[in-house]
Amino acid sequence: MQNLPFIELILQPWEKHPRQLVTWWDMLDFSAWNFFWCGLRLQRIEMDCYMGSMVVPGDTPIFAVPKPLDDDAREKAVESLERIEPEFSRIGLRITAATVRELIEDLKKPDGATTPTRQNFQWLIQQINVIQGLSKKEIEGKAFFYVPAERITFFPKMKNPHIFGNAVNVAFPNAAQDVCEAGVCLALDRGTGCVFHLMRILEIGLTALGAKFGVSLAHANWAPAIEQIESKIRDMHKDSVWKALPDCKEQQEFYAQAASHFGILKDAWRNYTMHVRGFYTEEQAERIFENVKAFMQKLAERLSDDDEW
Repeated sequence: MQNLPFIELILQPWEKHPRQLVTWWDMLDFSAWNFFWCGLRLQRIEMDCYMGSMVVPGDTPIFAVPKPLDDDAREKAVESLERIEPEFSRIGLRITAATVRELIEDLKKPDGATTPTRQNFQWLIQQINVIQGLSKKEIEGKAFFYVPAERITFFPKMKNPHIFGNAVNVAFPNAAQDVCEAGVCLALDRGTGCVFHLMRILEIGLTALGAKFGVSLAHANWAPAIEQIESKIRDMHKDSVWKALPDCKEQQEFYAQAASHFGILKDAWRNYTMHVRGFYTEEQAERIFENVKAFMQKLAERLSDDDEW
């Protein structure tokens, strides 16, 4: 079995960190110049083929591309191709790089080891055209989303992965994945997907808040539970257990502020449960996102996943 040539696999920016943003500069810096340089080198090989095949039988020169390759043409092509191959590999065009390596091996075969058609300039020009077409197809197969500058803040980053803040991440680690996904959806203008994850986050926060007041949210319709929580917050000063606490007034103010975020959240939840096939616009999703974020940040000051019912 023939050993396949080794090609160094160089991870691209989106492969090193597949869930992170890649800037336009990163894209240009890693690929644009390399791709342009490889294309320029391939064109030069093609031009060398025409110049090497040129004959002047009379006053007008002609390109006799069926003319056999000479050693000089073969060596120049190999030299260029050996510089092109790693660059194609570097920008992730590995099939193209492998094809370049195969051509190099063909060109290095001793005389008589190849068929007659592979001994001429026309054959080499055809191989160069194949590589050019393959590189174009391979790079066209890589698609990327564009995130506007004003939406980048919602996308989790390596330096700042917790878009609801570190306090929420510490208090509610069970919500971390949905917080991340909500931000990604919002950054990519997937409003309905964003709200889906926000509702999952909200369930975690409300469950912890409900546990604090002895209210269970273990049923599909949250409306009665939310009303009970708000009612118990309003009546904290009437409850003997709460009244006995020295900071009862302070705690009531805290939970009242947390509950104040319920207005839009209750509407969002009602719409979400009553219209499961409905859609949320980018503006609606962003408004709900900010309210859920503020709600969870407020809860994180005193509650956590450990407070669940």
